[in-house]
Amino acid sequence: MPTATPPGIVAGFYIVAVAIFLSACAGLQLPENKQTALFDKEKMATLDGRSVFASRQSAPVIAADGVCAPAGTSRFILPQDVSHRHTPERRELTMRYSPGDRLNLVIPGSPEYSGDYAVNADGRVIMPFTGEIDAVGLTNSELSKRIEARLIKSGAFKPEKFLISLRPVLYAPINITVSGAVFLPGRFVINNIGAADKGDKALAKYGDSPIERFVAAALRAGGGVRPDADLTRIILRRGQQKFVLNWQGAFTGAPVDDVPLLEGDHIHVEEAPCFQSALVRPSQITPPGIRLFISNLSVPAASSSNAGTNSQSGAGVPYGTRLLAGLVQANCVGGSRATNAARYAVLVSRNPKTMETEVIQRSIEDMVLSPDRDQINPYLMPDDAIACYDSAMTDARELATTIQTILSPAQTYRAIRGN
Repeated sequence: MPTATPPGIVAGFYIVAVAIFLSACAGLQLPENKQTALFDKEKMATLDGRSVFASRQSAPVIAADGVCAPAGTSRFILPQDVSHRHTPERRELTMRYSPGDRLNLVIPGSPEYSGDYAVNADGRVIMPFTGEIDAVGLTNSELSKRIEARLIKSGAFKPEKFLISLRPVLYAPINITVSGAVFLPGRFVINNIGAADKGDKALAKYGDSPIERFVAAALRAGGGVRPDADLTRIILRRGQQKFVLNWQGAFTGAPVDDVPLLEGDHIHVEEAPCFQSALVRPSQITPPGIRLFISNLSVPAASSSNAGTNSQSGAGVPYGTRLLAGLVQANCVGGSRATNAARYAVLVSRNPKTMETEVIQRSIEDMVLSPDRDQINPYLMPDDAIACYDSAMTDARELATTIQTILSPAQTYRAIRGN
């Protein structure tokens, strides 16, 4: 005669099943952030359940030139009228010597003075029988005149028929600092010199064009400008001097103030009041690409080594990629519409303006079908993380599998009692 399953096992089964169901429902709770303006408006929609169609935007941010552009505006850049911006005085913004720069001096009939020199660490050129000559911050012409005056004053040469030729040989790396609306503020070395440029053959020339010792290289070293950068107010501080540079042309095609830098220069990028979507693309002063952390595991892996290709650490995408395109790369979009297409995704992003972590949730299928998808499809920033979650149908299938696993001991117990 078949025997009934013990009441304790049945009760235990129902308790576990209810707990699993409640935990699955709890997983639908939406992430919360502070009710303040986030880095870009595409992250400000408040979701209704798992849908993005019922969204609420916060009040618009008022900019100096008007109202910030609506979310999804791809060509917005501030300020829109730059006619009042003036190009800085360029006489001071020319190539000048810094510590480590190498130069060549030729004085006809004076081999003891002729040869290669380097600006030493304290900014001076050491001349034989003449002493040390300050060189940092001088143009080639200014340094040539200073050396000529010092040699004549020392009595080594007479002014009549005195000839001197000074030529740069190799401009050295320099230390600069970058702050403001950049992704990675700090102190950096720019214009690094490769081993091939240090050899005798490379130095047997006169003249140098250090293209990596300009403003663009400094901004790239700082991780690139953020989307809230005011490109018409990039401040160059050199000692007690201050220059205001305009780099909006990096995105509009207009001329830019790309000037050579000196050791110790400081670059500060002023912040604009709005997120400027036109700045979110590869350029001379933005990141060419960004790193993403992606996970679309249906079942959590026991370790990262078991995650396989479903979990990518540091996947690279072009700068300017939006969330939906990142989800395609993560293999989270598509599939059977009846069973697993209705997935949703979570974006974990560190706000580079406030340095706070923001988490938003989006229904992937709603993003694909929405006619206003750009308003809910944020740009991805460096080191963002994307996690994909399965559809309700897949969740139900997993729940059924779990229930079957729980029932197995009861079936085994019944078989033993029956035998």
